Amino acid sequence: MKKVVLLKSNINRKGGLEKNAWKIAEALYRKGHPVTILTTNPTPIYHAHFSIKSYPQNKLLPSFYKIQAFDNFCKNQIANDSSQIIFGMDRNRYQTHIRAGNGVHKAYLERRKNQESFFKAFSFPINPLHRLVLDIEKTAFESPFLQKLLVNSFLVKNEVLKYYNVDPAKIHVIHNGVEYSEMQLAFEKSFSLSRPLLQSCNYKKKDFTFLFIGNGYARKGLTQILQAMSKIKEKPFHLLVVGKDKKSVYYQKLANELGLSEKVSFFGPQNNITPFYQVSDALILPSFYDPFANVTVEALAMGLFVITSKDNGASEVINSSSGLVLENVQDIATLSSALEYSISHKQKTKLLAHTIRKTVEHLDYNLQLEKVMEILFS
Repeated sequence: MKKVVLLKSNINRKGGLEKNAWKIAEALYRKGHPVTILTTNPTPIYHAHFSIKSYPQNKLLPSFYKIQAFDNFCKNQIANDSSQIIFGMDRNRYQTHIRAGNGVHKAYLERRKNQESFFKAFSFPINPLHRLVLDIEKTAFESPFLQKLLVNSFLVKNEVLKYYNVDPAKIHVIHNGVEYSEMQLAFEKSFSLSRPLLQSCNYKKKDFTFLFIGNGYARKGLTQILQAMSKIKEKPFHLLVVGKDKKSVYYQKLANELGLSEKVSFFGPQNNITPFYQVSDALILPSFYDPFANVTVEALAMGLFVITSKDNGASEVINSSSGLVLENVQDIATLSSALEYSISHKQKTKLLAHTIRKTVEHLDYNLQLEKVMEILFS
């Protein structure tokens, strides 16, 4: 058995990366590998199966300071550690294995340059947070000690190779898994619900229901969605917007200005998004950049048709029967056509939904987790 140290800050948060870290730790334990977790938390964390060492960060400190402090903490902890595998799932300079769940920060900034104002883009190279993250990223990816780099899409793999000097043989693509079996019951129930959620908005019985889920509406393409929908507002549809954004009031105002006030409902952040999958026909997510948006495979597992962009790594699991992949999210005419096509041909019937759901059966979370284990110990 090999001793493993897992690096993940804020592991007690309820995010996708944190959930994945716990599941990987549990899988390692089940296989008999001693696991130590290095993380951040105001108070000590106790667990029956793992040794957890936490660094008590001050939440009021700036992000770049917290990132650097956690990296220093990890470096000191592993300096004299005899573990054979140091598995990084965060932003750290030194580890033997990395799962780059956040993608490539350098690629993210390059894409943002095209969206931001001149002065905002000009600030990127001198912003202390970006400078630190880029330095950590380069050191980690190009480290001679790095043995395996796990990425969740070929999109991310190609970006790593574009911006950094990394041996391609070190990079392994494992698409994010989805809790396929666990979602079976919720999927089946979606055909027999009374849909009170839709009754709370201006939904009409014949409306095709689009679903948008995301935090940070601009990066996920909500502006483009609203603009495209304004071109077809005579069509029977309704859009449900789930997630948080500091400028959510701006987007509600934009929807009103575009004549969509009765066709768009904003629900804000939700702890449970399953009811929204259950009442929707299609997910719409024309992201400007997403290493792998988990909501994509969750929607597919719930039988929803998916419209997304090639800049979402999860688009790699979509085929012609399960969705449409847009080449250019700024092309409003093409996006409008995609929406019209969905309304005309992709209403969620049992037959269509079962067909779509089957396309991600191979991404069952346990199957993908086993692939991670194989790469770690190969």
